[in-house]
Amino acid sequence: MKRPGHFLLAILLAVMAASGLLETGRAEAHIKNGASQFPDIEYSDARFDVVLLVGAGVIPQTPVFEPDAPFSRANLAAWAALTRGLAAGGETPDTQSLAAAARKQGVVDSLAGNATYADINKVFFHDQLTVKQPGTVPTKAEAASFIAAHLDTSAGGKSLLDKLGLQPGPTGKVTKVESGMAPDGDSAYTVTIAGQTHMLYEHGRVANGPTDLIQWQGREIRRSFLHHDGDRVVWAYLEAKPVQAVAADDGSTPQQQQTAPVKTNRNLLYGLSAAVLVLGVLLFFRRKRVA
Repeated sequence: MKRPGHFLLAILLAVMAASGLLETGRAEAHIKNGASQFPDIEYSDARFDVVLLVGAGVIPQTPVFEPDAPFSRANLAAWAALTRGLAAGGETPDTQSLAAAARKQGVVDSLAGNATYADINKVFFHDQLTVKQPGTVPTKAEAASFIAAHLDTSAGGKSLLDKLGLQPGPTGKVTKVESGMAPDGDSAYTVTIAGQTHMLYEHGRVANGPTDLIQWQGREIRRSFLHHDGDRVVWAYLEAKPVQAVAADDGSTPQQQQTAPVKTNRNLLYGLSAAVLVLGVLLFFRRKRVA
C-alpha cells in the first residue's frame, strides 16, 4: 500500500505537470537569452549582438564572455575558425584548437597580441569596410557589435549572413506561439510573426525576453534572423523590443507585463501547496481515528 505522503506527492506532481509548472522537456530548456548565454553580459550594451553572434555560429559558447577584455588575435582566430567551420564548435568548445586551426589555415598570421578593427575587417569582410579607426583595439563587446552591424555587407561576393546560411527575418507582433514537437522528434516552438510561421528549435537564441516562447505572445519583434538548413527554414534568433517601449500602447506598466505570467504561476503553485497541506492534515487525523 502506498503511504499517504507518497500519494500526496504524486498528486502534486501530476497537477503541476498538467498546469505547465513541471515541463522540463520543453524547448526552453536549451534556448538561451541574454541572461543565460553568458553571466557577465547582463549590463553590456552589446549583449544582444553577442547572443545573436553565438546563435549565428560566430562567437564560441564559452562559460563567460568577458565583454570588457581587449579583443585578442586569439579571439579573432577562434571566432573566424568557428565561422568557417575549421574546427568543432558546440557548447564550451576548445577555443585554443579553434584558434590554432585558423592559424594553420592562414586566416591569421599570429595568435600573439591584440587585434584591431583593421584585422576584423580583413578576416571577416575582405577589407571591404570603411573603418574610421582601423588601428584601434576594440573590446570583445565592441568587436561583437562591429561584426553584427555588418552581417549583411557583401564581401568577396557574399555577405557574412550568406556564408552562415542566415537571412534577416520579419519584424512586428508575435501573433501566435505553440509548443510541440518538430518532425525530427526534438521539442520546438512554432512562432508566427508578420504572417511568417516557422519553428524555433531548442538551440535557438532570443533576446529581451524569457526562454519560454509561450510568454512572447503579443511581443513586438525588432530584429529576427532565419536559418536555412536544406529545405528547412527555422527561426535562428528573435529579439523583442523593450517592454517599456510598447507598454504605453496597451495601457499596462512594464512591471505588469514582466511579472504577470510569473505571478500567475506562483499563485497557482501556492494554491496547490495549500490544498495538498489541507489534504495531508485531513488524512493524518483520519488515520489517528482509525488507529
